[in-house]
Amino acid sequence: PTPYPPLPAMAVAAALGSAFAAVLLPRPAVPPQVNAGSPTLQRCAARSSAGGSLLFPSALAAAASVIAVRLGSRGWRRRSCRHGRGSSLRASTVDEDFDYGAGKEYWDKRYQKEVGSTYDWLGGYEKFREIIEKATADLPGGPKSARILDLGCGNARMAEEMYDDGFQNITGLDISDVAIEAMRKRNAELRPGIKWVVGDAFNLQFEDGEFDVVIDKSTTDAVSCDTDVLHQNMARMMGEVYRVLREGGTYLVFTAVLDVPRNSLQMPHVSFDVVEKELVLPFASLTSFTAVKRPGKEKIGMEQA
Repeated sequence: PTPYPPLPAMAVAAALGSAFAAVLLPRPAVPPQVNAGSPTLQRCAARSSAGGSLLFPSALAAAASVIAVRLGSRGWRRRSCRHGRGSSLRASTVDEDFDYGAGKEYWDKRYQKEVGSTYDWLGGYEKFREIIEKATADLPGGPKSARILDLGCGNARMAEEMYDDGFQNITGLDISDVAIEAMRKRNAELRPGIKWVVGDAFNLQFEDGEFDVVIDKSTTDAVSCDTDVLHQNMARMMGEVYRVLREGGTYLVFTAVLDVPRNSLQMPHVSFDVVEKELVLPFASLTSFTAVKRPGKEKIGMEQA
């Protein structure tokens, strides 16, 4: 079993988690706050043309991609990142400088160090199973017939555990060749039905309406780290997810960043019915967004997003 962190670390993390939950992850009724005196945070407030709203990285939440939590098989880890290309604000551990918004080169290098191991950001399949099952419950061929895209799968066991639970039509996509090749080799014999694809979440190579469900587990968090182009990147990713989902299909976002997905799912070039749910953890809160693609949306160009 995975050891818990020492008691002092847990106490500190609990306090930090509570503080972050209060400051960085405001409840829906509380408008996000941004320190206008901070140039970095001013860059984080990217305008959205959807109702004049702002794509806030939740007052450092997008740049911090959030909170200390006990996650997955490696125990204690904080997912954080640099503010953007021009910022010196960064967080690191003893062995690594976190820069989740840096793109393919960063992730290839990271996964090269992790070949032979796996890691599930925000937690594994069991934590999100009920939400996934609800999203697939009404499919004509039954829940397990769902065509599922695991967007930004990395080296997580999410797709493996879903496959073992009976979901047989799963595509795992990641920008990192290293991660995809490692997962392909790892599952070649035990789970031959999973398709492992190298691809870009901003320019998906799939047909329109190809999937019933798209799962985004912390991919939005990583995208949010590149605050210099946050609005543009989220607009591109939302548009691509919307395109590859069938009408009535579901986009599931599991995230520690609140305002970025909340506002992105309301962009004018997509049309979703969205249900937001808080997932309470010992030291923090995560949020799930269940976004169902509405039928009959007229296509709007990216320039209007």
